[in-house]
Amino acid sequence: MDFFETRERYRRREMKSYISLMLRVCVVGGVLWLGWLWGHSETGSLRAEAERALYENNQQITELSTDVQRLKMELAEARAKNKVDDLAQGNDAELKALVTKKIARGVTPAQIMQAIQSLGRPTNCRELENRNIAVATPLYGGPESKATLFDGGLNLHVEGAADKKSAREIPTFDRKLPVTVRMAFLDGQKVESGTLPFQAVIPAEDRILLLNFEPSELHGYVTARILSCTQR
Repeated sequence: MDFFETRERYRRREMKSYISLMLRVCVVGGVLWLGWLWGHSETGSLRAEAERALYENNQQITELSTDVQRLKMELAEARAKNKVDDLAQGNDAELKALVTKKIARGVTPAQIMQAIQSLGRPTNCRELENRNIAVATPLYGGPESKATLFDGGLNLHVEGAADKKSAREIPTFDRKLPVTVRMAFLDGQKVESGTLPFQAVIPAEDRILLLNFEPSELHGYVTARILSCTQR
């Protein structure tokens, strides 16, 4: 065997090795690609299954939340009915139903009792406070338009309409138009409007506070007279 034949044989053997290697690489690559496709398909299926399960769980949670809210309302109404039965045995059914709804919506029995107490006619009144309060307008909003009484137990804020002589530095308002008084007290707040003079009532435990709002001798002010009264 001469040199050329030997070289040709080794070249062919080398070519076969390259071809075999390429075939192996193609087979391995094909297997990996098919594996990736299968894994991607399985992952998508698992993701879809997980999303479906999550959606169903969310639906169940929403339904359960609705049921819980309904049961809470039913429980609140049942408790309110028991309280109403204790407070007003033998009274009119419509009155009981009205009070039941109020208690179920968060109104306390004490607030209802205070409101009922305020229906009586005030008697035996004594004056607790007499205060001049500036009327706030769109042009004037000084600190004098707010009053704090009884160590913060009652806060008053008076608002009114500006007149032609209104200024930013000096309180003045149109006395022919209604004024609005915002009253904040320990058990809540109340807003009353009216043309001076007018009254407002705030129920207390066994008495009521009667607030008389009248024109003041001070220009741009109203006089607030707070009286403590019993009732018939």
